[in-house]
This record gives sequence, structure tokens and C-alpha cells, in this order.
Amino acid sequence: MFKNISRREKFLGAGTIGITLIALTYSFVMEPLAKRWNVLDREVRSKEILLAKSTRILRSKDIIEKVHSEYIRFFQKEKLTPEEESAVALSNIEKIARETNVRITNIKPLAVKGFKAYNKFTFRVTTESRIDELTKFIYNLQSSEQLLKVERMALMSKEREPDTIKGILHITKISVF
Repeated sequence: MFKNISRREKFLGAGTIGITLIALTYSFVMEPLAKRWNVLDREVRSKEILLAKSTRILRSKDIIEKVHSEYIRFFQKEKLTPEEESAVALSNIEKIARETNVRITNIKPLAVKGFKAYNKFTFRVTTESRIDELTKFIYNLQSSEQLLKVERMALMSKEREPDTIKGILHITKISVF
């Protein structure tokens, strides 16, 4: 059968078969191996990044534990209802006002906003005091253990008493679940 084929045709046939085998080997063996190699390489790189982050966190373990111990006092062991939380915050605001000689003329609880991990209480507090007493009041509020913060404030001087400042403060309290 192959006796009538010239040497040139045999050479071309063998070359064609060789090229076909190389193409099939590349398509069905080499290319899938290269793709798998790239996937594994990406996985290794992502695991290395994750390992580097974890190592950095482990190196900071002492600092994280120290900060955690400082903030653990803000998390209550007993769960209070939103009304109880609001009452505790209001009494704390009034106590700080008495300590700093700030006269509260009106306190109005505003809406409670609930988020996934915490509730945010807002109070509108109207005050009258001297400026130094008001600044001390705001400082004591924001450094209290109740996580109180003055978010908005409007100040006006009274016409008849120029030393007295009338303030309208929006104070928020964060309650973590």
C-alpha cells in the first residue's frame, strides 16, 4: 500500500502526523495543565496575602488585646430595653450638667435608629450657661463611659445676659447589642 508513495510524500505525511500529534498534545495536555497551573498559582498568591495579613494581626495581638480591654467596659453585660437605655443616657446627661453648672431648660428624646449591631439614640438638649461651663459639659459628655457624642450644636447669646450662652445640642448615644 505504501510502496507507490515517494520519499517526499512519506516525509510530508510523517511531518503532518507529527504536527497533528504536537497540536493534539498541546490542546489536550499542555493547555489544561497550564490553566490548572495558573489557577493554583493564583490560589497560592491569595493564600500568601491572607497569611501575611494574619501574621500582621498576630504581631499586633498585644495591642489589640489592650485596646479591647479598654473598650470592653462599653459593652453591657445585661441587656436593657431601648426605653431603659434612653433613661440611663438622659440621667447621665443631667448628672453631667449638674456637675458642670449647666442649666438644662429642655430635653427631648428624638427617634431611635436601629442598625445591625447597634442602636443610635438622639436627644435634643437646650441649655443655658457660661461658655466655659458649656465647654466643660461637652468635654465631660464626650469622655463619659456612655458613648455620648455631641453631633450638632447651635449657640446663641442671650440679649439681656451677654455672659450667658443658650445652646441647642443634638447628643447621640450608641448602644451596642
